[in-house]
Amino acid sequence: MKNDKAKWLNEIKNIDIAHETLRTFSLTHNYNIWIIELFEKYIGKQILEVGCGTGNLSFYLRHFGNLSCIDISTLYLDHMKIDYPKLKFFQFDIADENVRVLKDEKFDTIVCVNVLEHIEDDKKALRNMFEILQPGGRILLYVPACQFLYGSVDEHLSHFRRYDKKLFEQLIKEVGFTLEKLLYSNAFGTIGWFINSKIQRKKELSYWQIILFDKFVPLLKKLEKRFQPFLGLSLVAAARK
Repeated sequence: MKNDKAKWLNEIKNIDIAHETLRTFSLTHNYNIWIIELFEKYIGKQILEVGCGTGNLSFYLRHFGNLSCIDISTLYLDHMKIDYPKLKFFQFDIADENVRVLKDEKFDTIVCVNVLEHIEDDKKALRNMFEILQPGGRILLYVPACQFLYGSVDEHLSHFRRYDKKLFEQLIKEVGFTLEKLLYSNAFGTIGWFINSKIQRKKELSYWQIILFDKFVPLLKKLEKRFQPFLGLSLVAAARK
């Protein structure tokens, strides 16, 4: 009984942490738009967003075509149904093969941003996404980069890993995708992450750090368009089935 109660309390705590993080990033409009722009030319008309959360990216993705959203959390999906009543919603674990029934929805684009690192069996999740996609469809992935940066913040956010570029490329190809784009993003962010997560061993980034970072995104975006970084806080991938 005590173990059940402890497990329940831990689940509630994890939901609170995730919810607070999503609430903060809902205010980082420059950062969210940057992510969308990195994928813009690859987005089709029948879109599935994996791990929609509270809709930070759904707000933008819905303008590209018919958007459907999937999440494992009833809390988030109930929230989304109020804010976006015209969208389609599905409750699945993307690493569960039952999700493959969504193949009938004929998605030409799957968007998965800052989700894969939370899934223990990431290869299985990618295989399921491969099966859901229509032939010729694209998967758009955005994941935390550089395993050497893995630290206390990652642990607190329930990240199983960060991704090294070569290994991530290999994973995508092993599943069956043809890689079209793979690059680092947000080189500047690696400095703050290293200090917070590896040196100071913080459990989370402060609200003000995140908001301040967002103010600098337009400048960072211009710099990285001109000088492609050899390192970054995130990896951006586009791949075709």
